[in-house]
Amino acid sequence: MTAAIPFSHSSPPALPGDVARAPRELMTRTGMPHDVERWCLVEIRLGGRWRPALLTAWRRPPASPDRIAHVRWAPDGPGPGEEPWAWLAYDKATIRRLPEPAAPIPPTNAVVVPPEMAGAPAPDDSGRCWRLAWIRTGDRWHCALLTEQRRPAPTMPWIVSAR
Repeated sequence: MTAAIPFSHSSPPALPGDVARAPRELMTRTGMPHDVERWCLVEIRLGGRWRPALLTAWRRPPASPDRIAHVRWAPDGPGPGEEPWAWLAYDKATIRRLPEPAAPIPPTNAVVVPPEMAGAPAPDDSGRCWRLAWIRTGDRWHCALLTEQRRPAPTMPWIVSAR
């Protein structure tokens, strides 16, 4: 019965200082939770070390002062229980935002490539990827998830699909 509930998967034993899964009591409270989408790159303390992740949403369960973070890893893990995402109890000691990169000199912005210039995806899906990255647009750094990459020619720059 509980196998159908995503946050009930068994997890590897946590090491001291590791992030904790969101408690079932917070995730199953009656009432509407307050969710705020926030796509940002973070580090999660897991398995005794810091691992990059993409924080996609904050949740404040009904009648609770606690915050819960929804994070994603690459499709092949290394999330708790090896799933690609998890709801985790927020604690600033175990979830921290990655700092913006030092700007190149001079800082340059990403260029939006029209679809007709980007070309079609590779038929064998060889350009598929799942990478967390910083992208600079409008003279500011933004967190991004890269889902595809291709290089139209060896002398041309890479083109990526970023969310």
